[in-house]
Amino acid sequence: MTVPTPHDRCFQPLPVSGFPVPAQWRGTHALLVSAGREWVTLDYPAVVESRNKLKNLFGPRDQWPPDDLTPEMDEADLAWHAREFSSRRSFAYHLLSHDQQQCLGCLYLYPTASRTHDAEAYLWTHIELTSPQATLIEDEVIGWVSQDWPFTSVAWPGRFIPFKQWEESGIPNYYASTRMAGESPDNGS
Repeated sequence: MTVPTPHDRCFQPLPVSGFPVPAQWRGTHALLVSAGREWVTLDYPAVVESRNKLKNLFGPRDQWPPDDLTPEMDEADLAWHAREFSSRRSFAYHLLSHDQQQCLGCLYLYPTASRTHDAEAYLWTHIELTSPQATLIEDEVIGWVSQDWPFTSVAWPGRFIPFKQWEESGIPNYYASTRMAGESPDNGS
C-alpha cells in the first residue's frame, strides 16, 4: 500500500504543462537562477545575515531558517529545491547580482491547496538592501511572475494576503508540508 504524501493529498500541481520553465531570467535589477547546491557559497551567508527577516516567511508558525543552520543543512535544502525544479513540482530561484557575486534573495513558486489560486509565491530580499533597492527588485520579480508565467491567480501569503486570513482558511504551506516534514533531498522522494 502506498502512503500518500502531503502533495498527493491536497496540493494541486502547478499549471506548467507545456510551459518552458526558465532556468534563469535576467531582469533590470537582478538575475534569477534556479536554486541549487552550486550556489550555497552565496546563499548561506545571505540566509544567515537575513535570518531575522526570513523567520515566518512561509507563515507565522514557520521557523525557517533554524538558528543552528549550517552550510551543510543549507546545501541539502538547495538540493531539495533543485530536485523539485527538475521534477517540475516547484520552482525556487536565487536572486543574484548581475555579476553573480551576491545573493540578493530568493523566489519560491509552490503548488497550493487553495481552491481559488493555482500557485503560491514567496519572495525575500537580502537584509542589507536599502528599502528602495529591495522594492525595485521585488516589484520586478512579482511582475515577471504575473506576466510571464502561466498562472491565472497567484497567492502571495504574507505579502498581498495577510497571514491571519491565509491561516484561518486552513491552507497548508507546501514547503513546510513536504521538505520540512522529513523528505530528504537524497532519498528520491
